[in-house]
Amino acid sequence: MVLFLYVLVVPFSFAASSATSQVALISQIRIANCSDMNADKYKHHEKQLASLAHRIRHKYKVSIGELTFLASFLVNFVVGKLIHFTSQKEEVYNYYNDKNNVFNQLFVKRGWFWTTVVMAAFYGSVFYGKHPQLGTNRFPVAKNAIISYTIATAWWILFTQWCFGVPIMDKIFLWTGGRCVSVAEDRLAHHSEFFNKVEDLYESTVVGSKVCRQLRGNWEGGHDPSGHVFLLIHSSLYMFFETVPFWRNWTHVRTTLGKLKQDLSVSDNRTITVGRFFLHNPWIPVGMLILLWWFMLLMTNVYFHSILEKLVGLLFGYAISLVYLLPRRRATTGGN
Repeated sequence: MVLFLYVLVVPFSFAASSATSQVALISQIRIANCSDMNADKYKHHEKQLASLAHRIRHKYKVSIGELTFLASFLVNFVVGKLIHFTSQKEEVYNYYNDKNNVFNQLFVKRGWFWTTVVMAAFYGSVFYGKHPQLGTNRFPVAKNAIISYTIATAWWILFTQWCFGVPIMDKIFLWTGGRCVSVAEDRLAHHSEFFNKVEDLYESTVVGSKVCRQLRGNWEGGHDPSGHVFLLIHSSLYMFFETVPFWRNWTHVRTTLGKLKQDLSVSDNRTITVGRFFLHNPWIPVGMLILLWWFMLLMTNVYFHSILEKLVGLLFGYAISLVYLLPRRRATTGGN
């Protein structure tokens, strides 16, 4: 009886096993085919993206990375306004809405100073460390760095500090009906000839924002372009375009950070280890400052100025990119 059952069942077992194996094999074949199809699709999409990047670079003389960075400030603007309009007031108005917050007072108010320090350290490290992208002839790199910094600093001065009188942003404010008001007579000092008496106080339509603040007056009326937006975008773009030629790749970034982690685990003096890390990787401080500027720009977009005032600051901030992009087009035109 047992033998009979064995004879009867075993063939069915082998048949079932064989069928199962066939189903499994068919499934594997289908999965392999799907994988091949997906791989083909990925390759096709990759080729399309590469082709698009090539066309953009050829036509507009800007890489995808550069275009993404340029567009990030517009994204920042949109995100900031969405946060402002969709959040509850107690969430919107907080520490960062206070102009006396430490980030604003210590960093943004001294924005060009920090930009100068970071870029001086960057080029010092590049020349000291003999960066691979530097080449054998250092003079052209040093010359271009000095010229770019001079142009960037001059544009910052003209827009925010002085432009044959008040800076450009104050000129726009005054030309659109702005004025300095509510200045007490005892504070006029040597500026009395620029003010007119209105009731018991004084106002002026010619002094700039710096003088108005010194006299403890109020900046009223007119279109007030955002100096914060201008500075943060202007500084970020300057640092970005200056350091991009020395950028290697993300693999190098991962390797570098991995080596730092390993060095810190066996180091007796972590301060020296970190110092050497920054010395040999000058793009790290630059990237950190750009990230801080992007965050503070978001805070400005959430809390301060009207939409139009921020857009004007944004447009003037973008102007520095022309220093880097226009020569590419002229070089190509000249070559043709």
